[in-house]
Amino acid sequence: MPRFACPECAGDVIGAADDGGVVCIPCGRLFSIRGGVWRFLTDERHARLAPFLGQYRAVRAKEGHRSAAADYYRRLPTVPPGDPRAADWQIRRETYHHLLGHVLAAGPLPLHVLDLGAGSGWLSHRLSALGHRAVAVDVLDDDVDGLGAARHYETAFPVVQADFDALPLAPAQFDLIVFNGSLHYAPDMAATLERAHRMLAPGGALVVMDSPMFRADRDGSLMVRDALYRFVSVCGVADAAAQGIGYLTFATLATIAERLQLRPEFVPSRGSLGWRLRRSLARVRLRRAPAAFGLWVAR
Repeated sequence: MPRFACPECAGDVIGAADDGGVVCIPCGRLFSIRGGVWRFLTDERHARLAPFLGQYRAVRAKEGHRSAAADYYRRLPTVPPGDPRAADWQIRRETYHHLLGHVLAAGPLPLHVLDLGAGSGWLSHRLSALGHRAVAVDVLDDDVDGLGAARHYETAFPVVQADFDALPLAPAQFDLIVFNGSLHYAPDMAATLERAHRMLAPGGALVVMDSPMFRADRDGSLMVRDALYRFVSVCGVADAAAQGIGYLTFATLATIAERLQLRPEFVPSRGSLGWRLRRSLARVRLRRAPAAFGLWVAR
């Protein structure tokens, strides 16, 4: 288990005998564990995130991300060829192998890994099966497309419902912190990375996996505009709104890494030939550069 702390006041917590959860010593907040998930998302934060979470569920359902089959989750990041998101998962699988080859292969075993934006927990499942000590964190506890899906895995790892801007964790305990397709949802990217950096043990690394990356803000802004239009016109979202800026730029990440005294590198995931051709055509049609995906690592 990781060393927990209060997500609101950062105070020490102790076990609560009544329900197996923990209670914050300074502020008295009680955090329970239900359905195998540690519940560190306060009611106030859940209320603020509720509009985004409703939109997120609707879009994910329309785009074919939800499955009821246990075997589906156990095989991730591999999906059947006919899966509606097969092209996306091919990129996720390629980036995952970059993580294995460029980050995990260089470190001692086992690594303590914080998986932020863990979704169904597929990455924590894979890393735990390799002998690492992973902790899966997400705000979404959905049984089909969120942390509730972790019940399907044979490996055991802590599953935590929390906002990654209010992490319920003591500092300096992780060798690797991975933003798993999630950093572009941060309202303040610099502040989010700085908080995550405090969770790193000496010599640790920050990793950003498969957030949309751009050279220019203009291209990222146009991508977000197009996505919001699709949410309304195709996915049936009544009042689409972006959570966070919705994309990353290499320049912004480089500036943050310099401030944190980290050295960044980017390993791109290129996808299949067909995927690259479709993106080239989209560049002409949409009049913007397509997003880059891959592994951003700062040590």
